[in-house]
Parts: sequence; structure tokens; C-alpha cells
Amino acid sequence: MKDIHHAGISSRCLAVIMVTLLCLATFTQRSFADDGTGQMGLDGESAFDAITQEFVDANGGQQSNVAESAAQGTGVEQTQTDTESARATTVPTERPLLSEAKAAAIIDRGGNVLYELNADQEMSPASITKVMTAVVALDANMPLDVDVECVSPYLGAEAQMAGFDNGERISFRDLLRVMLVYSANDAAYNVALHVGGSIQGFADMMNKKAQEIGMTHSHFMNPHGIDEDGHYSSARDLAILSRYALENYPFIGQTVSQHSVEIPIHGEKQVFNSTDELLGTYYGIRGVKTGYAESFTFMGASGRGKANLYTAVLGCTSAAGRFNDTAALMDWAYAKYRDWQLADDSWAVRLQPYALDLGYKTVVSAKADAKGTVWPDSNSATFSSTLVRPGRLLDTNMGCGWTLWKQGEGTIGGSAFATRPIPVRMSSWPIFSLPLFGSSHTLGRTVGNA
Repeated sequence: MKDIHHAGISSRCLAVIMVTLLCLATFTQRSFADDGTGQMGLDGESAFDAITQEFVDANGGQQSNVAESAAQGTGVEQTQTDTESARATTVPTERPLLSEAKAAAIIDRGGNVLYELNADQEMSPASITKVMTAVVALDANMPLDVDVECVSPYLGAEAQMAGFDNGERISFRDLLRVMLVYSANDAAYNVALHVGGSIQGFADMMNKKAQEIGMTHSHFMNPHGIDEDGHYSSARDLAILSRYALENYPFIGQTVSQHSVEIPIHGEKQVFNSTDELLGTYYGIRGVKTGYAESFTFMGASGRGKANLYTAVLGCTSAAGRFNDTAALMDWAYAKYRDWQLADDSWAVRLQPYALDLGYKTVVSAKADAKGTVWPDSNSATFSSTLVRPGRLLDTNMGCGWTLWKQGEGTIGGSAFATRPIPVRMSSWPIFSLPLFGSSHTLGRTVGNA
């Protein structure tokens, strides 16, 4: 196409250009509103829908490749707030193939439920209970390196024990470590006495915490998970607990990822191995806790790239089954994730007046490419943007805003915007390279699986 200032420009081309500039002006007016601070938030109007329709009208009712690519790519959709929504195309896949679990749940970092099976059925959590024990114990903010005088409780002939003697002194830190890694029931018992003063007192603290974090189908009677009337949880609740514990307690996350811990007992250091067989065998595994009480249970967590998953399986008939079903849940979820191009430093976002020469414009674009991992279901991905107001004079290489993408409560990615190093003369700028006229391969394109 010839430059706008070319003497030989046809009246038809001039008309198209004028309509184009009108669309761009409308986009600028509707997409951004000055907040009085020189920064911009997205206004409440459906800007994308509006400018798409105007461009359709300007083209005689023919939809452009921009509208098509948006509908087939991210499917951008505005809301009535300062946050816009974009839905990823649903990718039809079969449900995860579980071999033994009677109940299961998997959620992501944002708390979105990705799959569930009998997720609210109240069942025995067994030793997964110890994760809640660790959470409540750490909430007490007691020094981890203080020595605790232990007792040696009888918890049943089959209970897994570290073997503390009455009166033996073990650090609070080591009690928590051997409880989480080796699943030592006597360690959980002594943690409860140290923090709550009694088993009942500590159980009350556990139930209060469960209510606080939204575990609506759980009730705890003891700190170790040995079967007892009134002691139960659900797959959904335990997935919630997994996410909460690993997102908020670095000590728990670091401990459950260890293959073994070394604890001094009876004056000698002893090694206690983890009961988690996925450690070192499943890519991205982060822990967290096994359990057994008439059936096998497992609370899991893993991360690949920007995708973090939290799982729980209950009612498995074998130790191998709980790990196989956990892996099946995670494999299924990772296969469904999609990476989306959120920003590209080659995409021009806006033209701003150049402060040193009004015959030129500064080009605003992302400072770097940005990709985000998106779960392609009915939960929308949202983004909020802040940019300098239109018309503000800018120099080159100036920061001028940002965009943050989220899905549920989890952050997908973000991008900072700045003016490019070299301003452009308006008569030579290809206006059809602005976002309104972007090609289908640069709008919300898929860049591969997570």
C-alpha cells in the first residue's frame, strides 16, 4: 500500500484509510480511560466487540481475519469491569483413567477444580492427616530448634513409629520432619502435645483451621490419622489442603520433597526414608503425603513450567494403585494444558506522540515476549492493564504500563510495556500492523503443550 502522503493516492484508498483511522480512534477512546494519574485502566465497555463490529461494517459486512483469529484463538471478550476476559478453546479429551481410587480430585494453583470423582465423599484420610498437623503446628510460630521432651505412646501394633523413649529430647524441627517424611505417628503425637497441650486441644485447632481454608467435609479427632470415629475428610478437601500447605508453608514444601531425613534418636543419627514412591520417578513431583487405614491414600503435588497441580486419591486397594492413579490424574491434566502467546515484542500496542518531534510517534510494545499456561475449560482467563493515557508525550525507551493475566486465583503471566528505541514518522508507519489489523498468527496463538 502507498504511503498516506503519496500524491497518487486514490479516493477509494483515502476512504478506506479514513475509516481505518476512525476505527482506531474509537478503539483508543473505548479501550482506555484516564484515571487522573497519567496511567490507564481498561474501561467498562466491550471495546473488542465494538471495534470488531465497526471494522466489519466498514468492510461491507465482511468479517476480517482479525475477528476470525480472535474468535478461534483466545476469543477475547470484554466485561463490565476493568478486567477483560479471554476463553481458551476447549480441548476435548477423555477423563483420566483411574484404576483403583474410589474418590479423587485435582486442582491447580489458582484453586480451579480440574477433575473430581466422588470428591465430597467423607472417607478416612489416614496419615495425610499429618499435613494438617504440620500446618497447625507451624501456625503456632514456636521456635523450630527448641527441644521437645517426648513421650512414647502406644498407638497400635501396626502403627509406624520413629521409636522415641519417654523423656527423650528431640527438636521440634526434627519431629515435624520425621512426621512428614517417614509418617512417624509418635512424632505427630508429640507435636500435638507440644503445640496444643493435649490431643483434644490440638484436634480442636485442626478443625478450626479446616473451616478457615474451606475444608467443608473434614473433621479431625487426632494428629496422626489412625482410624477413629469422627475422623474423616474428602478428596476435594485434601486437594485444597495440599495446595494451601505447599503454597503457604515453605518448610512443608521443602520437607516433603526429601527422599529421607536423618534424625538423632537414642543418641545416634538414624535415617528415615520417605514413603512417597513418586519422588524421583515422576517428572515434576513435589511430594506430599501417603496414608493407609484399610485403604491406601495419597495427597500429591507437582509442577511443570508455570502449571502446578494438587491431587488427592482415596480408597485405593494397593500402594501402587494410589501412585498410579495420582500419575494418571497429573498426566491427564498436563496433556490438556495449553501455552498461549500473551505478548510479543513485535506487536505494536499503541502509538504515542514523540516528545522531541511531533512529526513522529513512539511505538508502544511489550518489552519481551510472554507466554502463559492456560487450562482450556469454561473458566475464563482474565487480564487487567494499566497504560499511560493516550496523547501523552513520550520519549523513546520509556516504560509506560503493564498487563497481568490470571485464571481463577492463579497468575498466568504478565508483560511490561515500553516505547521502542526509534520513533517513526507517521507518513511511513504501516497502520495495518496495529493490533486491529494483526494477522491470525499473532493473535492469541497456541505455542504448544505444557
